[in-house]
Amino acid sequence: MAAGVSAPRHKPAQICARVLFVTQTGCAMNDLDRALADIVEIKSRLARSSEFLGLGPAALAASGALAFFVAMAQSVLPGAADPTPYFAGWVVTAIAACGLIGAEMLRRGSHHHAGLADQMIREAVLHFVPAGVTGAALLAFFVQYAPADLWLVPGLWLILVSLGIFAAARSLPPGMIYAGAWYLLSGFTVLLLAANTHALNPWAMGIPFALGQCGIALLVHRATEAN
Repeated sequence: MAAGVSAPRHKPAQICARVLFVTQTGCAMNDLDRALADIVEIKSRLARSSEFLGLGPAALAASGALAFFVAMAQSVLPGAADPTPYFAGWVVTAIAACGLIGAEMLRRGSHHHAGLADQMIREAVLHFVPAGVTGAALLAFFVQYAPADLWLVPGLWLILVSLGIFAAARSLPPGMIYAGAWYLLSGFTVLLLAANTHALNPWAMGIPFALGQCGIALLVHRATEAN
């Protein structure tokens, strides 16, 4: 230190006050973090235990109509039932259907669930993510390692849709379990019918999805009217 200049001295009371302030601030921040985490957990529990009203009957019916028209187009266009155009058509159809349903879900979720909209939509989507990822992985696997067995994929896709519906049934409108049963039965029926010919049939996708989506639209419409 330079000559004649002394270091500032803090009184013990000042030091104790500063230590107490820092300690109290840290405790307050921890309490705030815990409170915010509790709020998020409560919202997640409410979302899991509440009926999700974000599904729109119009979008669901439109996705069923889209499946019907894609099947009709593939059944009349030359070469459309070959593996590459067949699965490309249905992958694009699935993406378009998810876009329609998702856009309606965002709009209706904000309207019906207000502050819980984000959690409700998240919980609803998470039920179907495993089925979607598994379906994409199955297609990639069969294309790469078992192209002769691609006839299995449509039936397996239908079964995966049924599992997604069953997983989400608790938070969906009443009667949705019947839609899951429809897709499950359709999946095994498609596998049984294709077992002899090993052929890709556009209507094996078109009919189950057209009727299934329109049936779900009816269930959602009734639930909306009831609420």
